[in-house]
Amino acid sequence: MKRSSIFGLALVCLSATVATIAVAADEPAKPAAAADAKKIDWDKMSTDEKKAYMKKTVLPTMKKLFVAVDKKHYAAMNCATCHGKKAAENKFKMPSAELPKLPQPTDQAGFMALQQKKPEVVKFMGTQVKPTMAKLLGKPEWEPTNPTGFGCYGCHTKMETAAVPSPPMPPATKPAAGAPAAPPAPAGKGW
Repeated sequence: MKRSSIFGLALVCLSATVATIAVAADEPAKPAAAADAKKIDWDKMSTDEKKAYMKKTVLPTMKKLFVAVDKKHYAAMNCATCHGKKAAENKFKMPSAELPKLPQPTDQAGFMALQQKKPEVVKFMGTQVKPTMAKLLGKPEWEPTNPTGFGCYGCHTKMETAAVPSPPMPPATKPAAGAPAAPPAPAGKGW
């Protein structure tokens, strides 16, 4: 599996519909590394504590998952793999704009298309990556019944929505007798 396929479809941490499709056939076991993670409160940790925890626990655990899927591309996995080339400069901010963008949460067709195109990646992200990261961060996992839990958008940004064209303007009409005329448009710049 190529790196672009994993991250290209890392996009799919799963809407409720995709989650049901991806794992309905066989209920996955929770990754062992996540089960062993100590209970932490990520939100209350200092920056130094977070950095140390990421280096000591999160990176090695996640690298192990990704290397098991694609050793060639993930053997050199490091902070920049997820946080981007300017990870330190951006203070390791997540979600990362350098990871592939996900469809909007309400874009069921977008998630279904990803599910159909790369079902193995969708399953990997939903059954391995998402639950492992949630556990490592001491957060509940995103589920339809827990929309504030850790999920796809903890790492990935959202695709822009297509601009919806404005409705056509009504045809111009002549002002009523005695009504002031509309001011002219500024020269060189239309409205």
